[in-house]
Amino acid sequence: MITRNNYSNATVYSVGLYLRLSREDEENGQSMSITNQKDYLMNYVFENGWNIANIYIDDGYSGLNFDRPAFKNMLADIENKKINLVITKDLSRLGRDYIDTGYYLERYFPQKNIRYIALSDGIDTFQNTASNELTPFKSVLNDMYAKDISKKIRTVMDTKRINGQFIGAFAPFGYVKAQDNKNKLLVDPVAAEIVKRIFSMYLNGNSMTKITYILTEEKVLTPTEYKNKVQNLAYVNVNAKFHKWRTETVKGILTNPTYIGNMAQHRSEKISYKVDKFKKIPRKDWIVAENTHEPIIDKNDFMTVQQLLAKKAGRFYPSERVEHLLKGLLFCGDCKMPMTFRRLGAKKEFVCMCSGYSRFGKTFCHRNVIKESALNEFVISNLKEISQKAINNIDKFCGQFDVKNTEPHKSQPENEQKAVLKRLEEIKRIIKSLYEDKVRGIISEDDFLMMSSEFNSEKETLSNRLDVIEEKETVLPEKQTAEKTIELIKQVVSFDKISPMLIGQLIESIEIYKPNKIVINYRFNNPFA
Repeated sequence: MITRNNYSNATVYSVGLYLRLSREDEENGQSMSITNQKDYLMNYVFENGWNIANIYIDDGYSGLNFDRPAFKNMLADIENKKINLVITKDLSRLGRDYIDTGYYLERYFPQKNIRYIALSDGIDTFQNTASNELTPFKSVLNDMYAKDISKKIRTVMDTKRINGQFIGAFAPFGYVKAQDNKNKLLVDPVAAEIVKRIFSMYLNGNSMTKITYILTEEKVLTPTEYKNKVQNLAYVNVNAKFHKWRTETVKGILTNPTYIGNMAQHRSEKISYKVDKFKKIPRKDWIVAENTHEPIIDKNDFMTVQQLLAKKAGRFYPSERVEHLLKGLLFCGDCKMPMTFRRLGAKKEFVCMCSGYSRFGKTFCHRNVIKESALNEFVISNLKEISQKAINNIDKFCGQFDVKNTEPHKSQPENEQKAVLKRLEEIKRIIKSLYEDKVRGIISEDDFLMMSSEFNSEKETLSNRLDVIEEKETVLPEKQTAEKTIELIKQVVSFDKISPMLIGQLIESIEIYKPNKIVINYRFNNPFA
């Protein structure tokens, strides 16, 4: 704590000096520097004989966003009653967004009994001055200034785009920024060979999925890994932890006109100068500068790939909502990942496939696939056989429902429930990160929808599994359990069409092993096995 009590005052305040400087403010000259702000405010505090409890500095942060580290530290000290007076050089240092600035001035500071002074603007919330009455207008003017700066920056950036200057934070995979000119792209020979190989494989009839399998199996570095490990760049991607090539990555490379020497930019833009969210720009409104750098891919090959992709995208199958009888119960017996439903073959029949293999390829699990119709037939047949035997041998079947035998079935193992909940939280974080990547323009909306759909499918499967676990934790008395189970198996025998709800009440899970080995885990002991 800095103190200098050379002056007498009725009240000695614990002062928090808040200093902020954005990149735009730096262009206005030395008068706005952090050092000058600090000297100016400290002299004022010492003249009044107050104590400086802390100095909070946000250097390089915009006034439109209150998510600043030092500002949040100051709020924490206010909550802990370490400071009772906040001083800034002027109102714009506190913030330029008039809505949020007004909240702190009109609501937060008064509720916490915090005095606020914007020194050069003559604002003091504990004094009845004319400047205080003008505070809302000053705040609006600060906001308008920020809007004007945003327009000027956007104009400068668009001019650079039109002139074919690269303005992205990271060069596309296959290129590097020139050391003497960060707006110019140079070919990275090593990464460029990978790009050429991807185009060649696709032109030779390999699907994007097969390309990902080949690259992952050969341990070829993904673009994220290459940027971090080879180019030593601090590049972050939500899917980097998987260390596997993904179809979205391959598609992004195959559709990027950068590889034929054309600089295509302005593919997304911020919704507002106040909001860090982006919207996708239609292809016709992209800013494209031709022949700005050395191409990696021949233009004819690139156009052929676009035609092939367009044909594939043109295939349309009527959307339909399909209710799968065994949904939420199917798991790969080897990797324990949920089984997912896919349409395969000329007839587009549904098959059950290991989601681990579907997402990560054979380096994660093998191609464990079984026709849904065959699986349903096997499970129903097995269940009806047991049900018929149970009805014919009621005493033998009910013998399992004594206290000794039912004890292990009273609750689902706790570790499985924790594992499911943990994975659901992981998926929630992943989808949130994907959404943030989308609004920042890191990934396109199409890529976001494609990636998030897989995670949402897994999320639904796990949620169904969690319902099964929680339902199993509800233990009925011994007599009720026996009677309820007998009633259920009678329904199996009498009903021609068995519902998912009935299946879920009798079957805990189904494990699929290769080749087509099926293990059914019932909610009761099968005395006829």
